[in-house]
Amino acid sequence: MKRVVLYPFNKITQGLVRFRDLLDVEIVSVIDFVQEDGQDAGEQVDGKHAGILIHRSMEEGLNGADTLILNDPGTTFGGNKGVFAEHDLAGLWRELVMYASDRGIKMVSVHEIYDRDTLSWMAEQQLKIEVVHSPREHLLQEIDERYSTCKTDIERYLEQFEQEALMFSRPRTIKRVGIFATRGCIGKFTVQMNLYRKFLARGIPVTAFITEPTGFLFRQPEGDIFKFLAHRPLQQYPYYIDSVIHQAERSGSEWIIMAGQSSILPTMNIAFNSLRYAMLRTFDPEFVLLIAGYDDDEHIHDAIEILRIYSRRPLALLLPDKMETSYGQYEIYPQEQRTARKLELERKFQTHVLFIEQVEETMNLILEAANAVSAGSGM
Repeated sequence: MKRVVLYPFNKITQGLVRFRDLLDVEIVSVIDFVQEDGQDAGEQVDGKHAGILIHRSMEEGLNGADTLILNDPGTTFGGNKGVFAEHDLAGLWRELVMYASDRGIKMVSVHEIYDRDTLSWMAEQQLKIEVVHSPREHLLQEIDERYSTCKTDIERYLEQFEQEALMFSRPRTIKRVGIFATRGCIGKFTVQMNLYRKFLARGIPVTAFITEPTGFLFRQPEGDIFKFLAHRPLQQYPYYIDSVIHQAERSGSEWIIMAGQSSILPTMNIAFNSLRYAMLRTFDPEFVLLIAGYDDDEHIHDAIEILRIYSRRPLALLLPDKMETSYGQYEIYPQEQRTARKLELERKFQTHVLFIEQVEETMNLILEAANAVSAGSGM
């Protein structure tokens, strides 16, 4: 896997284009059946020319590539049902997969493919799509050895307090940054990877714990829930996070940066809410950043309270430059509105407020806070 084509031009693809300098592979093009043909992907992501064109043509898009990376699993998810139906994207996904297979191009899906009709169709066509299961085997083995997971559900439930006491008793020296938000699709991954890149540039040993399904492409530990569930039950996910932290520590990292999934606020999915707070408690970030929307004052207040109760009050609020209004559609905010909102948030919440693109300032704020903690503890 050296020269790759990405499909489609969704937020996962945009993240890979934005941080392509951190990848092991070369992105040669993007295929998308909705976007205007011939656009430069880099210009669409951050206004900078990248020489990576968006193609509607499968032939043009796959020309010169050895691998097709599928950044959606061929079925609707994440609020894209209307777009899928309007453009028959499920059918076009299958056409693309067949076209690539017929030409001997390797296919990799970043998502677990779970739809039964899609799996049946793949079996009928004898298609091979590789799903890179990022939870690393040695980390799963560590979970088994440390937490005695090979027991009945009742035994695991009864031992839960013991197991969690064991987990929290293990000392940690690695500094932990957690990035959360008042809503989804608001820039958590962008902030995480910008900070990761900036720490690397400063020569500071750092690990990015990536909860998007693309961690393997950045050679970083991944925490995608669906991929984890392909290996282990949900209740073991906190143990996996703990193992990731200690693996990063053993590898020499002084910092680990994690971005949460979706909003930090409760949803109608009780299991997901439980997982979110388990993740927060297990990762236990020392330095918290909260990305806030433009009409989210109540949500900001609630998010700060949740973070204060389960972790720590945010070190700073971050303001995005744009927000997704529907699948693939964004509202871009003028600088005057952003500046006014920044001043309003500083006044209302009495905390640091930075723009999402102020990476250097954000990193310096985190490092200053860490130095203050060290000085206070006499280290």
